Amino acid sequence: MTIDESLARQDVRGPQVGHEAGPRRGPGWFLNDVALLTGRNLKHIRRRPDQLMAAILQPMMFFILFTYVFGGAISVPGGDYKQFVLPGVFGQIVVFGGIAGMCVGIAEDLRNGMMDRFRSLPMSSSAVLLGRTVAELLRNLVALIVTGAVGYAFGFRLHGTFLQTLAGIGVLLLFGFALCWVLAIVGITASSAEGAQTTAMPWMFLFGFVSSAFVPSESMPGWLRPFSDNSPVTLTINSARDYFNGVSPGGDAAASVVWSIGLLVVFVPIATLLFRKASART
Repeated sequence: MTIDESLARQDVRGPQVGHEAGPRRGPGWFLNDVALLTGRNLKHIRRRPDQLMAAILQPMMFFILFTYVFGGAISVPGGDYKQFVLPGVFGQIVVFGGIAGMCVGIAEDLRNGMMDRFRSLPMSSSAVLLGRTVAELLRNLVALIVTGAVGYAFGFRLHGTFLQTLAGIGVLLLFGFALCWVLAIVGITASSAEGAQTTAMPWMFLFGFVSSAFVPSESMPGWLRPFSDNSPVTLTINSARDYFNGVSPGGDAAASVVWSIGLLVVFVPIATLLFRKASART
């Protein structure tokens, strides 16, 4: 049963089965709610060309642009800019990917009446947030695969083992998943969908571009380099880059995982609490 079918059935049964009945109990019901809401959000992504463009076409354009326009003027370790920049583009995917789905999507749902329909169903409000973050996780995975295939066609090669490749993808997806919960708070507290996007974009640009995504941090001014070197975006991209090139990432991978887990520990409960309060007011 799809979430739209569930909503339709609930409308027919009337409100006595809904909010007054409270959420269904048990992990099975909760996981079923998450699966339904994940499917709903994936359908929205598929039906919105602007989100598909941001998730898939934009990273490919970044890779081609930086490789063939700017890459010749940038010196990188190893000398092959394609091997350097594609993991950086992967990092941009997980940094910017959550803005449309989390910030804008949640802000729209809170203000277009969708939360009223969710509240009429016996489901946990936390399943709504988790369904969105899982959908974003899957979208990031698809974007990584498609962009990686384009990179391969243009000469990028994976030099790491199978396990190293999985580890590189894993640190990227874990960080993207953690970042979605931070962006969820922006969407919940914003006054509108436009306000959510406007609030999130400068911060994502700051962390996304002041990093090792497109240029080595050694080329940055001395006052800016400590920020870039210790940014979780740089640590995640450096880890993925080393894994894909068959090099041990050293402490960068552990630092990236610690950052991701720390973000989840701090922001998951905050986002869930704020979402419950916000959905109760709508």
